[in-house]
Amino acid sequence: MNRQLKQFQTYQAVNIGYARVSTEEQELGLLVQKENLKACDLIFVEKESGGKDDRTEFRKAIKLAKSLSKQNKEVTLTVYKLDRLTRKMNTLLELIEDLNECNIRLISLKEQIETDSLTGKLLCLILGYVAEMELDAIRDRTRDGLRKAREKGVKLGRKPISEKQEKEVIALYQRGEKVEMILQMCQISKTTLYNVLKKHEISRNRLTLGQKKTIVKVYKKRPFYEHWSL
Repeated sequence: MNRQLKQFQTYQAVNIGYARVSTEEQELGLLVQKENLKACDLIFVEKESGGKDDRTEFRKAIKLAKSLSKQNKEVTLTVYKLDRLTRKMNTLLELIEDLNECNIRLISLKEQIETDSLTGKLLCLILGYVAEMELDAIRDRTRDGLRKAREKGVKLGRKPISEKQEKEVIALYQRGEKVEMILQMCQISKTTLYNVLKKHEISRNRLTLGQKKTIVKVYKKRPFYEHWSL
């Protein structure tokens, strides 16, 4: 953040943008937001659910805005749509109050709302209430859909990987490849990897390829290394 504070050292006014989508599949929605926020001096981008309050990039945006405001700069936090900030009414109310106390203006482009007026604050709260209702409705539909699927005998969760993939995962793991590399190469989650290891009773305590090479180098420096084998 120090680099960003230095970047805006000569600015009298700073416009910080924040864009968010819930999943990787919403890339188009993210592009729309970024296009509309292109007038901002800096844009923080995030792929997280609006129902989650503790979001890394959002936290960074707010922290930077507050730091700049303390330097007596005119700071604006701009979003394309209000529900990009949060879908919770209470969280939105707390956020608006927090920004007002720090003299930070909030602008939502889609709804054409600015919180530096009483009308703007009221509209923010109304739309926040609508967003929370929408989130509750989505959750209800999801729960109802899952319940109906279970009643029909549909197996939920990730599709299990094939026996061939399992063998590939085991071979890479036993060869000492890093976990992150295995996940990337085999396109699986960490949970799936550990489930495969558990299924085949393979210990998770093992040396990685890099660790093995380090040990070999250490022993080769010793005069009696030829008596050791790994």
